[in-house]
Amino acid sequence: MAEIPDIQRKLLANSADLKFLDRVAHQYQIAGSRVVLQIANDVPEPLYGVGLFQPGAQYTGVGRISTGLGTPHVETNPDFLGIMVAFQTPDGQRVDFLGINNPTAPTDNHREFMSVLYATAASAGADVPFIGKLGAHDLVNLGAQQTEFGLALAHRMGVIKAGETLLHLTKQTLPTALSSTAYQRYWTGIVEVGGTGGKFTFVPTREENHAPGFHVSPRHLTEDWKNKQARGDIKFQLFWIPFLSEEKTPTKPLTQPWQENHKQLVGVTVFPRTDLDSEEPRLWAILATEMGANPGNWAADKLNSIPQPASEFGVARKIAYKKSQEGRGALEPNFYQSVFSTAQIAPELAHELRRRHDMKLKAGHIYQAP
Repeated sequence: MAEIPDIQRKLLANSADLKFLDRVAHQYQIAGSRVVLQIANDVPEPLYGVGLFQPGAQYTGVGRISTGLGTPHVETNPDFLGIMVAFQTPDGQRVDFLGINNPTAPTDNHREFMSVLYATAASAGADVPFIGKLGAHDLVNLGAQQTEFGLALAHRMGVIKAGETLLHLTKQTLPTALSSTAYQRYWTGIVEVGGTGGKFTFVPTREENHAPGFHVSPRHLTEDWKNKQARGDIKFQLFWIPFLSEEKTPTKPLTQPWQENHKQLVGVTVFPRTDLDSEEPRLWAILATEMGANPGNWAADKLNSIPQPASEFGVARKIAYKKSQEGRGALEPNFYQSVFSTAQIAPELAHELRRRHDMKLKAGHIYQAP
């Protein structure tokens, strides 16, 4: 994980659309706003009373939808989509759910994932692997960058493993290019709750995804989400998928999906209806950009006595997120902690958010659709 700062610097050096050090992944924001989590009245036994999982409880937090790479790009080409929703328990413990729109991880372990991040940074430039230049959809450049990405990956992994990884990444990211909306299903990594391993999945209450058609806007996912949230609440059912066995729910080969027919409903997450062009929602969107998130922000048991994630991959992600946030100067958590209890952005926080946004805007730093 010590390579994270080098990857940040390489992304900045190679991408004309970055003017400041930024996230090594999930840099481009499709949507950000206040979110609400309503816990179900009937909570599965392992989750009962752990962290946020108090039956019938309701929490206010911050939500973010993003693309997966560490550089800005058009939204019409393949990439991961990501979700982050952050809340705080009554005892003040931060809890972050982090997921992508695929039930598997990009690689089987954190060493291989670092190679993917390295190859992404090495091939970032006018356009990046799997992604065309912002505002364009140039298949020639797209193919050239895929080739450069593959060569960088082979340099780190070897030709055979790089080929296997590229095939898996293509299967994971291609569906986004065939999507009309970011309102789709997301899966977290493996976490521990109440002595049991498992995953969470965010499932839309309405199925609205379809082929995007021809001549779609390069920012069509952002536009679609903005229009949806202006019309009404955007709701996800939150399900818990508990570990069953290594055969059915593998914890070692992370590129294999879990069986899910035993999943259990534990709550509903809502991005409330709002006009994202008005002042307060804009501040929440900037907060979603400027704050950090971390898979280590978690409560694994009732006493909150387990400080580390449940897996080696989870611990590596915790370190990587921390290094990425330090590198980009993310807001310190105590600066915005009050939003979780008050659901309000205080004047001092609002001033700092505007300052950061204006600085990036003037420099031409792209982190969301203009």
